[in-house]
This record gives sequence, structure tokens and C-alpha cells, in this order.
Amino acid sequence: MRIWIDVLGCPKNEADSDALKAILVKRGHEIVKDLDDADVAIINTCAFVSDAKRESVDEILEVVNYKDQRDIKVIVHGCLTQRYFKEIRKEIGEIDAVLGVVPPLKVAQAVENLEDFKDSPQPIYEFLGRTIDEKPYAYVKIGDGCDRKCAFCAIPSIKGPLKNRGYDDILEEIRFLVQNGKKEIILVSQDSTSYAYNGKNFMDLLRSIDSIEGEFWIRLLYLYPDGIDEDLVMTVANSKKILHYFDMPLQHASPKILRLMRRNPDLESIKRKISFIRSEIPDAIFRTSFIVGFPQEEESDFEDLLRFIDEMKFDRVGAFIYSDEEGTESYNLDQKVKRSVARLRFNKLLERQQRISLERNKKLVGMNFKTLVEGFENGMYFGRTYMDAPEIDGLVYISSSKPVKIGTFVDVKIKSFEFYDLEGELK
Repeated sequence: MRIWIDVLGCPKNEADSDALKAILVKRGHEIVKDLDDADVAIINTCAFVSDAKRESVDEILEVVNYKDQRDIKVIVHGCLTQRYFKEIRKEIGEIDAVLGVVPPLKVAQAVENLEDFKDSPQPIYEFLGRTIDEKPYAYVKIGDGCDRKCAFCAIPSIKGPLKNRGYDDILEEIRFLVQNGKKEIILVSQDSTSYAYNGKNFMDLLRSIDSIEGEFWIRLLYLYPDGIDEDLVMTVANSKKILHYFDMPLQHASPKILRLMRRNPDLESIKRKISFIRSEIPDAIFRTSFIVGFPQEEESDFEDLLRFIDEMKFDRVGAFIYSDEEGTESYNLDQKVKRSVARLRFNKLLERQQRISLERNKKLVGMNFKTLVEGFENGMYFGRTYMDAPEIDGLVYISSSKPVKIGTFVDVKIKSFEFYDLEGELK
């Protein structure tokens, strides 16, 4: 059959769907890029926050309405269907198969038998292959689910407790990707620092990946702050391939709000940790994320957050407006913040970070950076340095008088800057 796949949500979903494509091809099916060419449509959904749920439902409705034009089967799976299985099956009867959070092999089987499947979440899987697309990077899921009890997060109720993939399985997948031309391997999990499997921990995994032959980068995402210790920092510092990029979501900087969030309110320990990283890895890049508008967040709490951002001068900051999710502890908190107030705080935070980003980018002019070339548009190549993760951070636009091969590393001298992007020339 000809199969069209739509992936919504986080990089973990993208890794799942890349694995699914490989399994489907092995089973004799064809992956198509256009829904018009498909016999089967598969939608991998998200339900992390309200906006993601709306996007998933809208996409499902758009695809099932397409059935009025031609005979096409629709399969829906992932977080939304795990969380609202009965409701979706009842309200959108045009779906041919509804599955929850299941391994890619189970989705592939549903293509052939069109049977619903709902059980306890099964977010991890054995390595059965990966598709190789034109992107020079690939996400590799090392685990999923979460044991943390953050008050705002629905993930544990959707995906269950943290489950980690097999150690050798992960290494086999990475070797396969590198052998097939991938230049950046991005490790993802709901809680990467808590990886453990048969006596092996996250540092063991990193050292094993670091020893894999080939020219490639390793980028770490979703590093829970409490899990970043001296061992991890020195492993990164001494690595040949792990990028000096620390993605550590902090969520807030008011001790009161952090306690309500069930996060660590000890900001001094966070500051000491960041200071230690900067002392051992002077070129370390820090990405973090914050939630504004959490229940009971007062103006003084928000000002604490702005002062913290000013003091720490993070390289990359993502901001989110609090989403009130049923089933979470924060859903039952009183003194909800008005959406309009939260939106004003969101904009103010981004404006504050823009000034910091501009100042940091200004200092990069004249410096040289190894850059992974990702494409060509409007007469310029573009790519990313170690400082930027795909899809969430900035780009470097590169002028060159000679052709450059997409998916290769080049040295670029930075000539100018904007809030988030840089411009340079090939050395």
C-alpha cells in the first residue's frame, strides 16, 4: 500500500515515525509525500498542551474529511489517542484504526489489519531499521515516559513511568545512521539524564557513542537539571563528539512557583551548577525554557524570573504560556492567571531575552565556527553550528563563491548577526 505519514509534536514522535517508515518499507509498502497519492494516512498525534491537542484534532478532522473525495484508510495513534481513546473513537467514527502509544511495529500491523489497540503505554521499541531522509541530522530516542511528578505535566499519565531502550539497540541504531550519512545524532527522552539499562547509565551510553567511528556530532536534549552532575559535565568536556550544548529546562525562577510546580526551588544550586559548567567548558551554550502564567504567579514572581534571566544570560530561551491540563496537580490549583496577563508576560520575557541574544551574537562577529550545512535558498547556503539545535534555535546563512555539498561540515567566519541568526562566509 501507499502510505502517507503526518508527525505532530516532539522530536520523540519524529524518531518513532522514522522507525515506522523503515518497518513499513520492509513489509512491502511505499511511503508517499502527498496525501493525494496515498491508500493509507497515518497521523502521529500530540497531547502535551491544549494547543497541541487542538492541532492534532484539527489534522485528524481534515484528513478524515478527505475520505469524501476518495477511498483512503485513516490510522491515528500517539499521545492524543492514548489520553482520549474512547472519546476519539466515539466522536470521530470515520477513523479506521485508533491506537494509543504503541511501538512502530504495532502501527505497521494496524495498516494491514485495521484493528484498534489500547493498552498500557508502550513508548519504546527494538531497533528494526530507520529511514534515511535528506536531513543531515536524526533524532534517536533513548527512552520515554517519566518518573518525575511535575505539577503541570500530563506526560506521566499519558506515557507512564520512564522506560529506557536497550543499550546495544541504541548503539546499533546510531551506527546505522552514521554509516548512512547522518552528521548529527540528537539523543531525546523525556528525561535523558535518568537513562539506565542493565547496569549502564547515561554516561556509559555517551562514552560508547563517542567511540563510534565517523565524523558526526552528538547533541543532548532534555537534560533534567537535577541530573546534571560533575560526571556528566566532565564526560561532555572530555568528549570528542558531544557538543557543548546544555538543554536544561528550568521552568521558572521564583522559589514559590517552583515549589508549586514540584520542581527544585533551590536556585542557588542551579547557579552553582551553571557556573561550574562555564568554568570547565568556557564555550558551553545553555538552552532553557520557562512557563509563564502558572497558577498563583504574581507580578513579583514574574519579576524574579526576569531578574534571573538577566543574571544568568542564557544563550537560548524558550517560553510557554501555562496550559491547564486535566489530570495534573496544577489543574486543581486556584488563582489562575488570566490568559491576557500571561500573554503580556510571555511577550515581555521574549523581548528581554532578545536583547541578551543580540548582545551575545554581536560578540561572535569575526569568529570561526564549524558549521553543518543543511540547505540552499535565496542564493545562500544555511546551516547550524554547535550552538543551535534544529527546529528550535537559529541558523547561519553562508555566502560562498564555490559549490558546497549539503550535509557536510564547513568552516564559516561570522560577518553579521540578528537576534537569533548569523551570517558568514566560507573560509
